Amino acid sequence: MRFVGEPVAVVLAEDAYRAEDAAELVFVDYDPLPVVGNMAQARDPESTPLFEGWNGNVIVQRQMKGGDLKAAKAQAAHVIRRTYRTQRQAGVPMEGRGVVASFDKATRVLTVWSSTQMPHLVRTYISEELGLPESRIRVVAPDVGGGFGVKGQVFADEILIAWLAMQTGRPVKWIENRREHLIASIHARDHEHTLEAYVSADGRLLGLTADITVDNGAYSTYPFTSAGEPGMVGKVLPGPYDFQAYEATFRAVATNKCAIGTYRGVARPSAVFSQERLMDDIAAELGLDPVEFRLKNIIRQFPYRNVLGFTYDPGSYAEALEQIRELVANDVAEAKASHACAKTRIGVGIACFIEQTAHGTPDFTRRRVPIETGYIAARLDMSPDGEVTIDLGLQNHGQGLETTMAQVAADALGIAPENVFVRHGDTMTTPYSVGTWGSRGGPLGGGAVHIAATKIADKLRAIAGHLLQARPDQIELSDGKASVRDNPGSFIEIRKLARIAQRNVEQLPEGMTPGLEAHASLDGPADGSYANAVHAAVVEIDIETGKTKLRRFVVVEDCGTILNPLVVDGQVRGGVVQGIGSAMFEHFIYDEECQPLTTSFADYLMPLAPEIPNIEVHHIETPTPLTPLGAKGWEKVAPSGRQRPSQTPSPMRLA
Repeated sequence: MRFVGEPVAVVLAEDAYRAEDAAELVFVDYDPLPVVGNMAQARDPESTPLFEGWNGNVIVQRQMKGGDLKAAKAQAAHVIRRTYRTQRQAGVPMEGRGVVASFDKATRVLTVWSSTQMPHLVRTYISEELGLPESRIRVVAPDVGGGFGVKGQVFADEILIAWLAMQTGRPVKWIENRREHLIASIHARDHEHTLEAYVSADGRLLGLTADITVDNGAYSTYPFTSAGEPGMVGKVLPGPYDFQAYEATFRAVATNKCAIGTYRGVARPSAVFSQERLMDDIAAELGLDPVEFRLKNIIRQFPYRNVLGFTYDPGSYAEALEQIRELVANDVAEAKASHACAKTRIGVGIACFIEQTAHGTPDFTRRRVPIETGYIAARLDMSPDGEVTIDLGLQNHGQGLETTMAQVAADALGIAPENVFVRHGDTMTTPYSVGTWGSRGGPLGGGAVHIAATKIADKLRAIAGHLLQARPDQIELSDGKASVRDNPGSFIEIRKLARIAQRNVEQLPEGMTPGLEAHASLDGPADGSYANAVHAAVVEIDIETGKTKLRRFVVVEDCGTILNPLVVDGQVRGGVVQGIGSAMFEHFIYDEECQPLTTSFADYLMPLAPEIPNIEVHHIETPTPLTPLGAKGWEKVAPSGRQRPSQTPSPMRLA
């Protein structure tokens, strides 16, 4: 055993109560080994390796760089060096993880129900580990009560429960409790970044060096590996700023703690924390206004090729910063006036960031990780009554998936969103995809739905043109009708076209095959697409007691064109609340012997409603040319070339 909470044995019983009683009878005879409890110990060449055959506890160490750092140092009038830390956290979705498996010996079919974000990858890995063909494995991920990336790994217990079902010939169930989640699921953050900035006399950022260490815990997670967190920090630290020299050394170290895995933002929150603290510290040292200093160094021309060679698509970095400065101007004035008060201080803090979304296969090829690919697939079928079913390789865990995807399909087909049924999370019905993670739902999932729906729409236009004696390009699909442009009295209902395509096939154009089905797969751009935002927090502190109150929180964000403002605002507000938790409450703590001290909500604090201010969300829309819908980030999609619908559609039926 390498960390407290690591599963070491399994007990089977008729119910959970008997299983827990029996587990208490299991005795494990441990031989104590030296503890590797923190990053400094893990980096010490004299520390005892966690695993036999290792020559140390540095799991991976690499470097990335670009530009002429020597020249940047020579030109610098100021050198500012700082070290920043972000604490270890747990994911804490509303619903914990759970696995149920059943094996049918007659058909040799294994069915696994798992609270996962990546059912197809779970199926693949079960096949590889247990030697059962993927055609004999069905993985079902029903609606999942929150994921945040924590459920975006393949876990050993998914393999174990499947194997037990095969061995016993009986269904086997395991459901994670909250304590198990906190100590043994997936942790996040736990970074240390030492940054050194080189700045000109007039306040221009010339270059940056970064030394990055992540406390990875005891194991490397599949499929993102232990290089995921530190590598992502090194990659994203240049952020939205224009400078031409950079060098990052990043490493993951092993300690006797729960493993680090993917959690909302995947290292970016830690990177942005360090990046923006550094910008504030530089501005303070140079005596500059922090917003003005950022505006002096912000990227303004697009497309922009950054110091590491990644190309940013069009964004609104400066515009968002200028807008938020106006929005909090009165708060800044009040904060300055509060400095004369002996009891209360008011502060206004801002943070700029960009987020790479829709990562494509080339990006994962560069990373050399087992994820291997980044595409999303969709399959659409219009039935003879005109109803549409979408089978989608994404997985819903609270992002408004059904609503958004139904809107995308409905727009392309000219029907109402209520007539679209979205299914997901079942490897028996949905096309192979890598699942929901990495802000790919809108640009790639929505894009795939759009492409497939467009194929069906083209066939509907061809049939309608044949029946109405018009060219297909003269046919418009809207409001459930296929109409001849400039002749609204000449139309045919889309549901009638659907029946003709599959029942009254004698009415089809010559040579056309029956059916209204389409499949599309969409991979991401080589460098992804970049969303951007600026956040501002207005904070009040009681000097005598230290009590902190969030008075106001303002967001200006640009995620490309928007289809459903309510869904987008919900996503933004949810992210803000998690950020407040990271900044003010959540901290998973181990003692020096790596015994966990925060194993319940009595100790691991979460933000509650009284701590959350009104969160104001403002939007700038800069469509990207890199995705079919102009979308950046998960759900922020709109019909290509169309204005946003004037009304907000109602939620769709759940798959």
